[in-house]
Amino acid sequence: MGFVKLTRIHLLLLALTAVSGCGQPPQDVPTVDLHPFSGIINVNGKPADGAMVSLHPLDNSALGVVTPNGITDESGLFFLTTYTNADGAPEGKYKVTVSWCDVVGGSSSDPDYGPEKLPRRYQDKDASGLEVEVIASSTETTVLDLKSR
Repeated sequence: MGFVKLTRIHLLLLALTAVSGCGQPPQDVPTVDLHPFSGIINVNGKPADGAMVSLHPLDNSALGVVTPNGITDESGLFFLTTYTNADGAPEGKYKVTVSWCDVVGGSSSDPDYGPEKLPRRYQDKDASGLEVEVIASSTETTVLDLKSR
């Protein structure tokens, strides 16, 4: 009997998770129009494969807790995600943070990371010195050139 109750509870939790709209904006956060945005991260002139990029709005009063982000591929290319994969970012100006570590173990859903390859300043939005602007009609790819030292 205990096993059946546990199974029903798990099914109920799974159903609630599915209905809650995985990948959708939270109910209490106003949604905003998103615009495609891509960029390239180079470190010392070479593409940074697997770098994590996050945008922090300069004026977040209208955006709430929205933090567009992306992960670079082997060519250093990333596409921003706000709610669902590569859906873009709200129009505006942003400070940028970048973290770049090798995956050293764990699983694909819960990886273990090695040491940071970039100077600490790149993980601090106020010290990185990196800024981008998302413009509704732009199709340009932004290139950010970083230094490892």
